[in-house]
Formats: sequence, C-alpha cells, structure tokens
Amino acid sequence: MTPSRILLSALPILLAASGAAQAQSTIKPGLWESKIVRMTMDGKDALAQMNAAQEQMRQALAKMPPEQRKKMEAMMPAQSGDSGTHRICISPEMVAKDGALVPRPQRAECDPPKVSKSGNRTSFEAVCKQVGGGQTVSKGEILIDGDLASSKIEAVSTDRAGARHTTQTETQMKFVSSNCGSVKPIDQLMSDLKAQAGAMSGAAPAKK
Repeated sequence: MTPSRILLSALPILLAASGAAQAQSTIKPGLWESKIVRMTMDGKDALAQMNAAQEQMRQALAKMPPEQRKKMEAMMPAQSGDSGTHRICISPEMVAKDGALVPRPQRAECDPPKVSKSGNRTSFEAVCKQVGGGQTVSKGEILIDGDLASSKIEAVSTDRAGARHTTQTETQMKFVSSNCGSVKPIDQLMSDLKAQAGAMSGAAPAKK
C-alpha cells in the first residue's frame, strides 16, 4: 500500500468519529479537540489498529518529498499533544446545517438522516447505499454540554454478498477556541479527500 493510500484509508475513520459529534446546531463553531476513546469492530477492540494506522501515516509522511508531504498534511486533522487526540475545525456553515456531519461512508449514496433532539441530547439514524452494492446503517447519540461533547455510534455494514460487520465508536470532544487558525474545517478536509481519492483512482474531475 502506498503512503497516499495509507493516509486516505485512515482519515475517514478519524473524521467520521469526530463528525458525528457535531450533528446538531447546538455545537459551537471553532476549534475542537477530538479523541476516540473506544472503537470495536465485530466485538473486537480496534483502537490499537487505528493507532497503528496513525503511526503508519506519520512514517509515510516522513518519507514523502517536502512538497507532497505539505500537501498531504494539509488534508489531515491536526495532531494535538496527547496521543490519539486531534484538533478539528467546525465552520459556521456546518453548524447551521442540521445533520450535515452525520458520518457517511466513502463511495456511498446516503438518504437524508433522521435526527431527533431532546434537550442537549441528539439521536440520529442514517442509511447509505454503497456504490457496487451493500449498505451501511449508522445509529448514534450525541450529548453536548457547553464546551464538552461526547458521541456513541454504531455502524452496521452489509456488503453485496450479505456479509455483515459492526463498528462501535465512542468519541469525546473539548472546545478550544472560536478561532481555528490554520486548521481547515472538516467539510473542506472531506472535499480535499474526495478530490485526492478521485485523482488516485484516475477519475475525471467533476464538471462545475
């Protein structure tokens, strides 16, 4: 696997887990620290695998030419001081759009998510059909308490052959500042990721 593919395969894990915690407009726009505190795949601990993927990303970046490394770093969540903690930016546009950040798998067509809210607790359910067959059903709960937010997500994926896989993720977030500085908003990161994935697969850019 090439360094670019390592980066692109690991990034959606980080962004999906972080993005689910901002599914409603009660979240503050600005800079947040996000950390995945628990992740299981089919009942087995997967947090160690995610941390290993992050280490692969760091090693891959170190081997890249300076110009390429700078370009790839611009698409990655900013690493914080603590292990496994990343800084992410929530733009005002993202805050204004309810359900805009409910996690969506790559290469999938998703129905509008079902979102319900009670006080500072939000629940959501999203169904996404994968290109080529299969689907992913994601259910989650988000709790927002001022400068703190936490989320629990369960995603059940079924491939075209009928095989099922379940991923459960718990994330904690802390508000840092209303100014994101050099950290790009998540929606921009995802747009950059999509463009990079298209370039790697040889797909022609979409016409505007």
